[in-house]
Amino acid sequence: MDGLDKRSTQLVIPLDLTYEPKHKDIVKQHWNVTFARQGRMSVTAKRIMARVIDQIRDDDFKLRPYYQFRIADIVTDAGITKETAYKEVQGALHELTAVTWEFESLDKSEWYIRHLLDTTKERAVGYKDGIITVLLNPQLEPYFIQIAHYTTHQLNNYMGLKSWYSMRFFEILSAFRDTGVWCPTVEQYRQLMDCAQEKDKKGKIKKDKLGNPKMKYPLTKDLIKYTIAEPLEELADTNLAFSYEPVYETDRMTRGRKKIIGFKFILKRKQDGKIPEFWLQNAVVSQVVAGLRTWKVTDKNIALYLEDIGTKATNKLIYDWQLKENTDDRIEDRVKYCNAVFVRMGKAVQDRLKQEIQTTLSQ
Repeated sequence: MDGLDKRSTQLVIPLDLTYEPKHKDIVKQHWNVTFARQGRMSVTAKRIMARVIDQIRDDDFKLRPYYQFRIADIVTDAGITKETAYKEVQGALHELTAVTWEFESLDKSEWYIRHLLDTTKERAVGYKDGIITVLLNPQLEPYFIQIAHYTTHQLNNYMGLKSWYSMRFFEILSAFRDTGVWCPTVEQYRQLMDCAQEKDKKGKIKKDKLGNPKMKYPLTKDLIKYTIAEPLEELADTNLAFSYEPVYETDRMTRGRKKIIGFKFILKRKQDGKIPEFWLQNAVVSQVVAGLRTWKVTDKNIALYLEDIGTKATNKLIYDWQLKENTDDRIEDRVKYCNAVFVRMGKAVQDRLKQEIQTTLSQ
């Protein structure tokens, strides 16, 4: 028994920092992860996941066996004291090891569930000497590697948010930055904000004493008060500042106040065709921008479509253009040709993303 206890203790102690984590300014998430049925988790847990995801590179082919970073990377500017940091991280890692995400195929013919983290390996999820170690479930690798459809959000703004609902808004609104409008029904909104019908461990809907399904914030006024008010304030100084309007039913035949059936969330910042300054401060992105400018792609088109196309695909596109230089297919009018190709690629990705998001939201 003593031997088993000793071995068990050894298994839960993570390694010291074995590599220097390189963080980037933009986190990318596969849309299926953003719009999976995420349960609510603590802000510290979401910050931990953000610091893991931001280490995944565009050209990675596999997940790392484990991800590590310093505790300061998640507690700086977060209002967490050194005295409480250990307990915060301990609690957050407990949460993350229990997190599962549900996925459903678009035609609803397939449903499955995955644990987010992998606790089966000898190298363990845990915390030691200021270093956090996280192992992602390798079954989720397709959702984090070779990302084709994703939402993007600026990490520094995201890490400064103190509300789970604000973080959720940040993730979701990022997918609608091209149109500037997100219009979910109340039911869709509830599901994405983990305020839909409560389920037990077996996935069955919980009932109250009267036999009605249990639901968080069953009154719509409370749903607005507790899930929208705080994000409105916290996102006010970010690129995803928004306003909202309730959408009322239009076919009510009886007297009384009209029922709210949906919401219209409107991003305040419009696409202005200017390349964000923080892009140019990133070595990889600034190099891609310089390459596109060489081929006469306008700043307006770069600002509108580079995030969606991605740096890896854009570099391949530039390489293909360079190959044409010594052939009979040489590009004569760079302004006309290169802008047309780049815009077509960008719109194709945006259209596909919007279509898949809308399909998911309508399920």
